[in-house]
Amino acid sequence: MLNIVHDNPPNLNVWTYTKIYLHSFCPRYNEQLPKFLHLIDNLSFHSSADGLDNFIYPVMMAEPYIFARSLIANYNPRGGFWSYVSDSVIKGLREKRGWIIIDIFSEPISQYDFDCVLESLSESTTFPNDRILINITSPYLAAVNEKVLNYPSFQEISCLYQTLRPGLYKSRGICSCNPYRLKKASYPHKRFLLLNNYIDFPSAYIFAKYARKYPDSFLDSSCKVNKSKDKSPNFLLLPEAIFATDLNIVMEAYDDNEMIDYPFVTEKTYRNIKYKKPFIIMGQHHILASLHKQGYKTFHPLIDESYDTIKDTKLRSLAVLREIVRLRQMTDDEWYRLIENCKPILEHNHNNLRRRIKQTSAWLEGLKDL
Repeated sequence: MLNIVHDNPPNLNVWTYTKIYLHSFCPRYNEQLPKFLHLIDNLSFHSSADGLDNFIYPVMMAEPYIFARSLIANYNPRGGFWSYVSDSVIKGLREKRGWIIIDIFSEPISQYDFDCVLESLSESTTFPNDRILINITSPYLAAVNEKVLNYPSFQEISCLYQTLRPGLYKSRGICSCNPYRLKKASYPHKRFLLLNNYIDFPSAYIFAKYARKYPDSFLDSSCKVNKSKDKSPNFLLLPEAIFATDLNIVMEAYDDNEMIDYPFVTEKTYRNIKYKKPFIIMGQHHILASLHKQGYKTFHPLIDESYDTIKDTKLRSLAVLREIVRLRQMTDDEWYRLIENCKPILEHNHNNLRRRIKQTSAWLEGLKDL
């Protein structure tokens, strides 16, 4: 049994939100939790740490750019991290009975802010900063400190969940992000899927224009390039769009490495692992290397992935596009062999995700003895 202290219901611990969001609400426990706790079968919830031999105090950090300041000035009585934590939890941490796990899950944190957070948490004379663990999406950042971990959370495992019945979400005030989800969808088979609903960087336009040029090969949602005033005709529904296509061209976030200087992989990539679909990523420099660090495989040499080593975003975009052109020009027989040869990699990735989730459960159980 894992004891979870939730001392601020129905809101989150520490940093609260005005609404309950789909990515935090766990229907199994009727609670808001980090995603890595959604899959655990034996959680027990408490409003206080008093009387508990062991406990976890989970904290969700969806907007690190904002909330990093609270961690950096964690001792500040007005807005510092510890000003939000109950006395019973602080007492339990000082007595080595529990851990705080901060899940930085939705957006990336800058390297500078991250370094400042680690520096501020290194001092434990006033508050029990030594009992804080950080779970983060980047294996690169997790490698720098023994209390920073890279277990799967929202970005990596949210694709495993099926949509609940809409009435339950509505009754709980949960914000569902896709207003078209209730529609039924059927799409013609295409080789490529290009989910490009929110074009906000130059390389996305390059791929959108190419897809529009070859509509027989692409199932495409680039509504802005198509000059559509209404997103709904171009808003592709999942998983139907994935089932109708063979290979996903993933337009990842932060592709230019200007806002953050490490690869940031989102659910746009990880959803292909659930559905066992090959993919090419138009993302940051070394984004494929980041997946490899987590035990996933990608598709070289079946797909030329040398683009991952190209630092310049424009040149990397052109290299990805050249490979898409090559793939589009394959004969049907060549294409069929490519997809068949990808299947062992797809099975490995699916199993690797399951393995990482299993490791997460073992880690959480092991915290009782530390």
